[in-house]
Amino acid sequence: MKSGGKTFGFTLLEMLVSVAIFTIATFIIMVTLFSVINAQRKVVALQNADDNLRFAFEVMAKEIRTGGNFHCGLNLNDVSITPQNCPSGGVSFTFQNALNQAVTYQINQNQLVKSSNGTRPCDGAPAPAEDCLRLTAPAVVIVDRLAFYANGTGSFDGEQSRVTIVIEGQVQDPRGIGVARINLQNTVSKRGRIDLP
Repeated sequence: MKSGGKTFGFTLLEMLVSVAIFTIATFIIMVTLFSVINAQRKVVALQNADDNLRFAFEVMAKEIRTGGNFHCGLNLNDVSITPQNCPSGGVSFTFQNALNQAVTYQINQNQLVKSSNGTRPCDGAPAPAEDCLRLTAPAVVIVDRLAFYANGTGSFDGEQSRVTIVIEGQVQDPRGIGVARINLQNTVSKRGRIDLP
């Protein structure tokens, strides 16, 4: 367009600068958007894992609260219902539940597992259902620590039987970008002081 002998419009250089600025702005917006989406996925995965662990804790607490003959095992093969304290922490916890089943909780292949037939959980191929109940989802990996601290397990020691459960694990980001750490602790005391016969 001409006005008084002058031409108005965009030069090639102005167009290139405009396109470059638009491209950079679009790139920054897209990176921010993908970061927000990844953060949201990580938060959802962490929340799901946290809910899963809390559910597992609640299942364990409910059964432990009505059980007796607490035995805190110092190794994974230590499965017994003979009362045993372990104030320094054990890797396995066995007790007699209200149905007179010998229940054991421990870690197997980075998962929290339960046996209710008096054997070590998932210690056979193939393991029957009552011997290998997985309480945590596959996304929850317990690689750091599962520890049981039992006190007052003796029948006439004058203490309330209680167990503290500590889980330290991680949940993998859905896209495999990173992991989120999970640390949970729960203390459960037995109802009453008399152990089951």
